[in-house]
Amino acid sequence: MQLVLFIVIVTFTPLSCEVQSESISAIFEKIDYMSQKCKDKLRDDLVKKCGESSYQTQLVDVSGCKYKCGEQHNNGLTKATTGQEFPLNDWAPCGHDMVCRDGQCIDRCLLPFVNLKGDKASPRTGNS
Repeated sequence: MQLVLFIVIVTFTPLSCEVQSESISAIFEKIDYMSQKCKDKLRDDLVKKCGESSYQTQLVDVSGCKYKCGEQHNNGLTKATTGQEFPLNDWAPCGHDMVCRDGQCIDRCLLPFVNLKGDKASPRTGNS
């Protein structure tokens, strides 16, 4: 009886772990504001970063200034989705003439091009 149970578990376990998610190439087809070279680097960096996690191993989405790592399972009976969102780094492109700053996608032209006298905005140096 134990052998039969073992065989049933071993047979059906891979079916319950089937992963279905949007392909990575489809995710990056939507990003039309970057050169192919930049998209390739972004994809490689995000795939590596998501792969560092023991639980959220797949790149699921990139949107605005966030990316999502997670898992999507469908065994025919149940569907499960897990995931966690993370911010892209400051200055990462997030749209046409847009960059990420403090987790927000902002127009590059709204950024100060020079530091004017009396401006509180200054480049971050990491020395707080």
